[in-house]
Amino acid sequence: MKTILVIEDNAEMRGNITEILELAPYQVVQAENGKQGVALARQTRPDLILCDIMMPELDGYGVLHILGNDPGLAETPFLFLSAKADAADFRFGMNLGADDYLTKPFDDLTLLNAVELRLKKGERDQHGTILTNTARLEKLTRAIMSEGDAHQCLRENYPITHYNKKQPLFTAGSSSTSLYFIDKGKVKIFRTDQGGNEYITALLGAGDFVGYITLLEDGPYEETAEILDDAEICTIPKGDFLELIYHHQDVANQFIRLLTGAVAEHQERLLKLAYQSVRKRVAEALLMFQRKYHPQANGLTDTPMGNSSTAMTLSRDNWSDLVGASTETVIRILSDFRNEGLIVINGSQITLLDIDKLTRLKH
Repeated sequence: MKTILVIEDNAEMRGNITEILELAPYQVVQAENGKQGVALARQTRPDLILCDIMMPELDGYGVLHILGNDPGLAETPFLFLSAKADAADFRFGMNLGADDYLTKPFDDLTLLNAVELRLKKGERDQHGTILTNTARLEKLTRAIMSEGDAHQCLRENYPITHYNKKQPLFTAGSSSTSLYFIDKGKVKIFRTDQGGNEYITALLGAGDFVGYITLLEDGPYEETAEILDDAEICTIPKGDFLELIYHHQDVANQFIRLLTGAVAEHQERLLKLAYQSVRKRVAEALLMFQRKYHPQANGLTDTPMGNSSTAMTLSRDNWSDLVGASTETVIRILSDFRNEGLIVINGSQITLLDIDKLTRLKH
């Protein structure tokens, strides 16, 4: 059983964290201040340390500095717990050698996920080699910069979780703790208004990173991510991501490019939502879905009607949320497209018969 040292001066907070961890189950050692935490760390040699920052006698930064100079504890995963969420505080802690930073308040799942991810540090890879933090970050850098097989690099160093269709990856209002990489499957990102109406802002698939915008903003999620098809998702701790952003200019530039592209796409869709007819927006939604998930079929297969695509599966409600119109209106327009010979509808499957005409229609 893994041993976790919790250093927290607030007795109620310390007790709650301990209770959650023991249910997981982990063996928990508690310290009520920094000095006691250092002594217990040297005595118990824990597998992971959770440490508050603002404490009497010796604060969390002091604890990390002392333990970082102890050869027997320098490689022990260290997570800060703090109500402070300022980027400068985060960077200061990471520069001292912290592995991650949990901002209070956090829920049970956020805590357990962070602990599980960080306990992976020091474990052996598939070749039996112990991966140091530096080695793991080097592999993450290569994956982000598309130097080699990103899927393989991430699978070897970070946990892969299976998600079922309609399962949320994260929800609006929840704390951001991880960067996600889609190894397989499809994900939609959407916003919900006060009336419960949803609007899909992005479609993501294999090879895409999810959640980096919120991590850069260091706030709660403003959107919800939900699985469209069964998916395999790789979870990368916030600490690893931000450490690369702060210290690796090429990685920072890569995500700036991703962010710029996402903003430009959102602005274009907002303009179309404001000024295009629903008919044009339905055509754009059909083509957008195909470009994202079936790019190999774009205009490559000749048919009597012109060119066709692979069958696309999406519920009518999702088509409505992607278009930004009522379900009834979208169904009526899809029926019109079918009658015009532009698409074939078979239950929830839609096949585009004439991509060229649909492309001209949306302009």
